[in-house]
Amino acid sequence: MISNKPAVIVAAVVGLAAAWGGAVFGAGYRFEAPDVLDLSTVQPLLPLEQGDPIAAVPLAADIATAILAAPEVGNEAPGQVPMLDGSDKVARKQEQARIAAESTAVRRAGKTLTIDTGAAGPVKFSDHGSSSRDAADGELFLYAGRIGAASYHRVEERFLADVPGSYLMNPASGRMVFAPNGSYVVQLSPDGRWLLSMSPGDTHVLLVVMALAADGPGLALVCRSATTNGALAAFKGWYDARSLDLVLTPLVLAPGKPGQGAAALLPSEPIPVRLALDDQGWHPQTPDPKALERIGYTCRR
Repeated sequence: MISNKPAVIVAAVVGLAAAWGGAVFGAGYRFEAPDVLDLSTVQPLLPLEQGDPIAAVPLAADIATAILAAPEVGNEAPGQVPMLDGSDKVARKQEQARIAAESTAVRRAGKTLTIDTGAAGPVKFSDHGSSSRDAADGELFLYAGRIGAASYHRVEERFLADVPGSYLMNPASGRMVFAPNGSYVVQLSPDGRWLLSMSPGDTHVLLVVMALAADGPGLALVCRSATTNGALAAFKGWYDARSLDLVLTPLVLAPGKPGQGAAALLPSEPIPVRLALDDQGWHPQTPDPKALERIGYTCRR
């Protein structure tokens, strides 16, 4: 369960992903599994939410102006969790070099990738499905090396008919999180301790901040709109290791005329937001602290 105490947040994710040594991924057992925290959809996060939304605090006018003026940081910008080469054959060669650098901790035998962890034992990722790019299902797993300050293993999952993503696995506990790619912004903080996942084109604007801690990933913040008519978002980058910036543009219904069908959704006044970390956890800052409440965009930790 999510509470207002960061230590409890980490404990909640420990309980969510307990004791799954010898797990085999693939053949239908992938990010939908209950022992993997999937950041590509809000549904696995809902049971973790409790308590009131975090109240925003005032943001200085000069900082708000700077956020609005800053360029958008997209999903190909520096800091984005990198993907191996787009060619599967080239990526497989890149995988071979990364496996070689891991000695015996990571190995491949045919279609099965095995990673040994301290507490979870070996975790296996097994390729399956048709080799045809026209297939409706199937997946390919690629070892992509280490990532973050705690040196998480990263395993790419490439679908034959969907956008890819990455499993980030703690090397000691084996606990992991699935981070989507494609249109998502998936950015590491400058110090490698935090992971941001955000869907800027989704009007719910699901935003998640994860701690990539030494003992496993911990859910630190979840923000989203409760309605499909919420907002569009632009990520403006990590300001430093303890804060990141974005702009929310609320969508409002334009007044419709009789006989002209449904009213259109139009963008309204943009809201600069800084998400900052203090001793109590992550919290939003905006020039008008009630602005997020008025548009139904809430953050919980």
